[in-house]
Amino acid sequence: MQFSQKVQRISGRLLNAITVAFVVLLAGMIVIVGNSLWQNQRLLDELRHITEERGQRIQLASDLLEAAYNRHQTMVNQVITDDPFERDDLMMAYHRWGNRVGEVRAALNEHVTEDAARARLEEQDALIPEIVRLQDQVVDLAAREELEPAMAILSERLFDLDREFDSSIEALRAHERAQMEAAAERAGEVGAHTQRFMLVFGGGGVVFALALILLTRRTLVTMHHDLREQASQLDEAGRQLQHEASHDPLTGLPNRRAFYKRLQDAIAWSQRTGEAFSVGFIDLDQFKPVNDRFGHAAGDELLGVVARRLEEALSEPACVARVGGDEFAVLLFGEHSTEAEGKRLQAAVSRPVRLAAGEVTLAMTLGWASGPGDGDPDELLGRADRAMYGLKAGRGT
Repeated sequence: MQFSQKVQRISGRLLNAITVAFVVLLAGMIVIVGNSLWQNQRLLDELRHITEERGQRIQLASDLLEAAYNRHQTMVNQVITDDPFERDDLMMAYHRWGNRVGEVRAALNEHVTEDAARARLEEQDALIPEIVRLQDQVVDLAAREELEPAMAILSERLFDLDREFDSSIEALRAHERAQMEAAAERAGEVGAHTQRFMLVFGGGGVVFALALILLTRRTLVTMHHDLREQASQLDEAGRQLQHEASHDPLTGLPNRRAFYKRLQDAIAWSQRTGEAFSVGFIDLDQFKPVNDRFGHAAGDELLGVVARRLEEALSEPACVARVGGDEFAVLLFGEHSTEAEGKRLQAAVSRPVRLAAGEVTLAMTLGWASGPGDGDPDELLGRADRAMYGLKAGRGT
C-alpha cells in the first residue's frame, strides 16, 4: 500500500474517531442537562409535596376550629333551649363535636413538628382541661335547668377561654399558611433559578460543543487535505526516485540494472512458456569523434536522439536500455526476425541528426544472442556483446 493511501486511511479514521468522540460528548451534555432538569422537577415535586403537607395541617386547624366552635355552640344552645328533647339532641351533638375535637388534635399532633406550631398546640393543651371542665359544668347545670349559674359561667369565664383557644388555633393556621406560602415561593424561586442556570449552562455547553466540533472537524479536514497532498508529493517523489534508480538520467531509457531485471524476467518467462527471445547489444560507431569535435553537450544530445529513435523503431513487445556510454541493449520477445529488426534499428540510427552544434551522421554495430540459453543474464548479454565486437572487428571499425 502506498504511503499516501496509508496516510489517507489513518487521517480518515482519526477524523471519524474524533467526530464520533465529539458526538458522544454532545450527547453526554444533553443527557446531563436533561437529567438536571429532571432532578429539578423532582425537587419541585418534593417541595410541592411539602406544600401539600402544610395545606393538610391548615385544613386540620380549620377542622379543629370548626369542631371547637360547634361544641361550644351546642353547649350554649342547651342552656337557652326550653325543649328537653332538643336539649337531649344537643347533648349528643355536644359529645360528637367533642370527639371530633379530639380526633383533629390527635391528627395535628402527628403532623406538627416545628417548634412554633408545637407551641400553639401546647397553648391549647394548657387551655383544654379548664375549658372541658367548665363546659361540663354548664351542660350539667343546663340539664338541671339551673340556667342562671350556667349563663354566669359562660359569660364570666368560658367565653374568654374559648376565644383564647380559637385564637391559638387561628395562630396555628396562620403560621402554617405563612410557611406554606414561603415554601411555595422558595420552591418557585429555586426551580426557576435552577432551570435558568441549567438552560444557560446546558445551552452554552451544547453551543460550545457544537462550535468545538465544527472547529476541530474543520481543522482535521484541513490537516487531512494537507496530509493527502504531502503524501501524494512523497509518493511522487518516491516514484521519481524509483524511476531515477532504474533509468538512465540522460536518455530516460532503462539502465543496466533495470535491463538485467527485465532479462531475468524474460528468462523465467521463456522457461515457463517455452517461447524464445533475443538479446541485442548495440555500440555506436565513431561516437568519440563527435564528442571530440562538438563537445560533450553535443554528445549527450546525440545520445538522447539515438535513444528515442531506437525506441520508436523497435517492434512490440520489446525493450531497449542504455547499458554504457554509447552502448545500448535490446530485448525482443517472441519469434522476431533479428535480421529485420537489426536493419530497422540501423536505418533509424543512421539517419542524419541535426544538433545545435551541427549535423551528424552515425552508424552502429549490433550483435544478437538467443535466449534463454543457460539462464544466466550475464552470459546472454556477454554473448550478444561478443557477437557485436566480432562484427565490428570484421569491418575493422
